[in-house]
Amino acid sequence: MSKLPVQEGDVGVQAWLDNVKPEHQGLVKRVDALIREMIPEVRCTIKWRKPSQPLGVPFYGTPGKGWVVAMWSFKDRVGVGFIAGTLLDPEPPVASMSGPWNRGADYKARRIDIHNENDLDEKQMRRWLKQVKKLPGWSSKSPELAVEE
Repeated sequence: MSKLPVQEGDVGVQAWLDNVKPEHQGLVKRVDALIREMIPEVRCTIKWRKPSQPLGVPFYGTPGKGWVVAMWSFKDRVGVGFIAGTLLDPEPPVASMSGPWNRGADYKARRIDIHNENDLDEKQMRRWLKQVKKLPGWSSKSPELAVEE
C-alpha cells in the first residue's frame, strides 16, 4: 500500500476509501455511508499519514463540534473510533485509543473493531452515530470545520 498524494476533504476520504485493502473496501465504504446518512452536515478530511497508516486516517466532524468519528484500516480489521466514546450508551468495547483528543477531557475516546462486513452491526452503529451528533468533539477550531459564510 503506497502513500497517496496529499488530498483533504471529501476527495481525500474518497481516495482513502478506494485505496484501503480490497478486503476492507466494502466495509469502510458502508461505514462511511452510515456516517454521512446519520450526520448529514458532516465534513471530513484525512489526518496523520505515518508509516503505520500510510494512507492517513479519515476524520469526520461538524462545524462547532469538532471531529467526532475516525476510521482506521488495520492489518486484520477496521476500527471505528468515537472521540467522546465513554459518553456513548453502550460504550464501544475498545478503550485503547491514545491521542490528543483524550487530553484534559471529561470523556475518553472508544473504538469498535470490525473484522468483516458480516460483523458490522448497522443497528448499533446507527445508535452510536445518532448519539455522537449531540456529544462534544475534538479540535473544533480545525480549519476544515470552519463555518462558511
